[in-house]
Amino acid sequence: MPDLLGKPVVLLNPTANRGKMQPYRHLLQQRAEQEGADYYETRQQGEAREKAREAALSGRPVIIAGGDGSVNEVVNGLLQAGKSVPLGIVAAGSGNDFAWNALQLPKDPQQAIERAFTGQLQDVDAGIVNGAYFVNSFSVGLDADIAAAADELKKVPFLSGKRLYYASILRQLLFGYHRCPWLTFSLDGAPPIYTQERHYVFIAATNGPSYGAGFRVNPQADISDGWLDICTVDYLPLLRALTLLSVIQKGHHAGLPEVHMYRAKKLQIESNVPVYFGLDGETRQATKLEIELLPAALQIRR
Repeated sequence: MPDLLGKPVVLLNPTANRGKMQPYRHLLQQRAEQEGADYYETRQQGEAREKAREAALSGRPVIIAGGDGSVNEVVNGLLQAGKSVPLGIVAAGSGNDFAWNALQLPKDPQQAIERAFTGQLQDVDAGIVNGAYFVNSFSVGLDADIAAAADELKKVPFLSGKRLYYASILRQLLFGYHRCPWLTFSLDGAPPIYTQERHYVFIAATNGPSYGAGFRVNPQADISDGWLDICTVDYLPLLRALTLLSVIQKGHHAGLPEVHMYRAKKLQIESNVPVYFGLDGETRQATKLEIELLPAALQIRR
């Protein structure tokens, strides 16, 4: 770590992993003391973003222990600051797609913490959508509805990780599938791919290969190649959709007639009515979406 950098700021989300954070807490507090780092546990939504922003403005590395949502908050804080500092990630959530599948970080807490403090730095791309940042995935359609349902179902005992995501999928397929959006989209400022609105199951633009607890939507995506990988799935009958989801989970869907794959640096999506969209699992609503890749926007330890 260069001498010009200050002491790390260590953040832990105590509600990650359904609150079972004691192993991470003990190890991180111990390591933070050894490194002379400041250790904080977040108490409310948005606090990790603000702490990360303050750290970046002071030239201090940041380490976050939490899930994809916690990582998203920290990434937004770092990029809002406009000053690049090292980021270490200790995956401790229910999905951990970015940490485990894109960065291939260790699952063992001790090894993950060591990597977060001392791993090699890599320049990693990010994305921005209507002023909000993401590091792993953007999606609109069924995926975003599933993410919203997952937030609600987190309150159900024994639902976490893949079980939580599967339960959310089932709920949306049975009760909300017909509400998949009608959209137009264009790539890199070119005219729309189709001039008329089309019915989609989802449109996803990702930096990493998977999201949603392991669904390999863009299996060839590379976090440092300067491109967004984009997958669109045309609306199709529910029974066919159920079959297709298992194929997408394995990443074997390229070439199927309902599936189209693209690469671009910018993606524009429009809808006549507000639609849900997801950023690293966090959901919002809009009628017009401007998605842009930010090459080498972050320095992450691996």
